[in-house]
Amino acid sequence: MKKMKLIAIIILFSTFTSHANSISSLNLELGSAQNSYNKVRIDGETGTLFNLRPALNSEEYYRLSFIQKFKSPNGIRFLYAPLKFSGEKKFNNDISFNGVNFIANQTTKTQYQFNSYRGTYFREIISKKNQLFRIGGTLKVRDAFIELRQSDRSKARKSVAMVPLVYVYSKYKFENNFLMTLDFDGLIAPQGRAFDVAFMLGYYFTPSFQIDFGYRMLEGGADNENVYNFSQVNYYFTALQLNF
Repeated sequence: MKKMKLIAIIILFSTFTSHANSISSLNLELGSAQNSYNKVRIDGETGTLFNLRPALNSEEYYRLSFIQKFKSPNGIRFLYAPLKFSGEKKFNNDISFNGVNFIANQTTKTQYQFNSYRGTYFREIISKKNQLFRIGGTLKVRDAFIELRQSDRSKARKSVAMVPLVYVYSKYKFENNFLMTLDFDGLIAPQGRAFDVAFMLGYYFTPSFQIDFGYRMLEGGADNENVYNFSQVNYYFTALQLNF
């Protein structure tokens, strides 16, 4: 109900925003997130490798981003992307997780958090009436948290790190006001990888308001002596964008 009220407010507000030469954008993304796989071993050398995904339920999610385009071809983007899964499962084997042994065939409650805070600086290489192409660099703060709990024991692992990413954004507007968009942050490094890519089809109602429907994939992880975790999340969403 709260999300529906927020959508209604945004649509109403869009009728009052300025039309011409928009240089700022606010984007709200709402949808369902599903974890395809989630391989975990903590610590990274002596822990038990197991698949956390069967113990995690699908969840609703949201993302909020703000883009400020300068009068020059450059601009900035800020993104807040919280993500949390939880659930429970009886694992078939004992699991050594961060120094604690979890017993097989007992109900194990789980929590997996992967919040993302990003700042991007970009340059518009193409900026036409019907075509837009941006490229830049993103600094991502990754706030990750994994927890296992049984009736008589629990253990968690929290990890906060900064990750540099390459940013690419491309949009094409057809003559009938339909839109096709690609949104990408990603990079591969010896310690791991991170990919966040979305494909969207949308409609441009007015210069101040558009709506998109899309699919997003978040994939990657880290492999070091402290933690091994690689995961993929699939998102199916609706995005509302205000330009002002």
